[in-house]
Amino acid sequence: MVGTPTEVELKLWVAPEDIRAVLSNPVFAGSLHDPTREKLDSVYFDSDDRFLRDHGLTLRVRHDGDKHVQTIKSADSGVGLFERSEWEKTISDDRPDISDVKDTALGEILADQVGKELRPLFETRIERTAYHLNGNGADVILAIDEGKILAPDSSQQVSEIELELKQGNPADLFRIARDILNIVPAHLEFKSKPERGYDLIDKAAPAAETAYDPGLVPGMNAGRAFTLVGRACLRHLVANVPAMLARDRNALHQMRVALRRLRAGISLFSPLTGDERVEAIKTELRWLAQELGPARDLDTLLSEVIKPLQKHHAKEPGFASISNMFARKRSKSYQQAQEAVQSVRFRSLVLDAAEWVEAGPWTMSEDPLKRAYREMPIEIYAAEQLSRRRKRIRHRGKRLGQLNAEQLHRLRIQVKKARYATDFFAGVYTGRKAAKHCKKVKSSLMQLQNCLGKFNDIVTHRALFSDIIANRPKGVSEEQGRHRAFAAGLIVGDQQAQVQKLLDQARKAFSRFDDAKAFWKSPGGAAPVISVVQDQL
Repeated sequence: MVGTPTEVELKLWVAPEDIRAVLSNPVFAGSLHDPTREKLDSVYFDSDDRFLRDHGLTLRVRHDGDKHVQTIKSADSGVGLFERSEWEKTISDDRPDISDVKDTALGEILADQVGKELRPLFETRIERTAYHLNGNGADVILAIDEGKILAPDSSQQVSEIELELKQGNPADLFRIARDILNIVPAHLEFKSKPERGYDLIDKAAPAAETAYDPGLVPGMNAGRAFTLVGRACLRHLVANVPAMLARDRNALHQMRVALRRLRAGISLFSPLTGDERVEAIKTELRWLAQELGPARDLDTLLSEVIKPLQKHHAKEPGFASISNMFARKRSKSYQQAQEAVQSVRFRSLVLDAAEWVEAGPWTMSEDPLKRAYREMPIEIYAAEQLSRRRKRIRHRGKRLGQLNAEQLHRLRIQVKKARYATDFFAGVYTGRKAAKHCKKVKSSLMQLQNCLGKFNDIVTHRALFSDIIANRPKGVSEEQGRHRAFAAGLIVGDQQAQVQKLLDQARKAFSRFDDAKAFWKSPGGAAPVISVVQDQL
């Protein structure tokens, strides 16, 4: 079996009617050489319990004339974006043959029993036209894939441009992708054809997707770790776009979570990722957060505050009036969020952020300090970050009952970053004890974050409803204004009654966090990062 170490590629979704516009544009018309055309008919196999998919593998048999070519792909760490390992061989018929994978990285996974349970699940029928695209020392294959993914009861159209790097820097792929984006409304496609095939057979409608594990493991360096964190966050963001456009409130929430996780990741790795592009990336992430924020805030206000109280005060007309007012605002906010996600600015943000994560200036900086941080073992780097953030939370948390609203808000942000750091770095420290301590740290941080988040919402809502009580907007009658003010007063009172309970719960959560043992231990003890860096300089 032939093994190809890694396949470096980008996929762009492009509408079928826009593909010709790309090929005929002057940017590409004179640069595409040696076209080849293939008909790629492939059948994908797995067991009924989706054993291969659950282990990050895909297995296909492709018909190439009279030949049958079997390919097994494994998504490398980083949830499948950009790099995939591949094993390929010619087999005798259209049934998979896994008899000679025992000496490969797949040997421990693909036992004989797995081979017996494999069956065809779906197929792809693709017309591929591939060109060589040379320039700036890079050798890139630009392939146009058009066709369908076929499942027993459904199908999905394929229309994409795949860029595969044969020689050069990964930044060359993003440069070409940006040229395409400047011509037509393309966007990065994070899901592979097999993933879309599985969605078809599972009859999966667009739905909210939770965060992806970046797959950090002991032994990798901090630079590689940040790349994987960035990939996972970007995929999390983009995966929720289809459901969010269908007004799935959970998908909107997950997009905001993805943004917060990415911003937290940039902060966690700032000693090595600080370069001339990072501020521009952070600015665009803040812009998107501001575009998505109002719709999510109004979702929460209506579903978690107004609706429950309205049930208890069904005869109070002011609740219906307030609910209708905020529902109209929510509808406008959703439209604002949808327009943002469908904009050129959003597509550029995703592409720019992906390029920066993969091949930004920070990845090649020769600054001795940044290089030392980049090459530092993740066990040491993560231990220092986690220890530093725990110390900050402990310092503020011990005075939790004496903090004002602004100080509690700052504590909430620190807790949120520490929680995401725990998520990112959990896989770096192995063993039963580490897993047990990690679980306690994570759950206590989650409880503390939830309590402080609800308290912060109450502070925001108090100002909002106090304005309703004090001011009657134009077009609202005096009687309707009184009803609204009365309902707003009930809401403020109910919210205020929750404050002490939330603060008590926050103190208990902090106590659990304070007592939790560190699950992070760097090799040979937790040597401060600065000492390690100085040793490397």
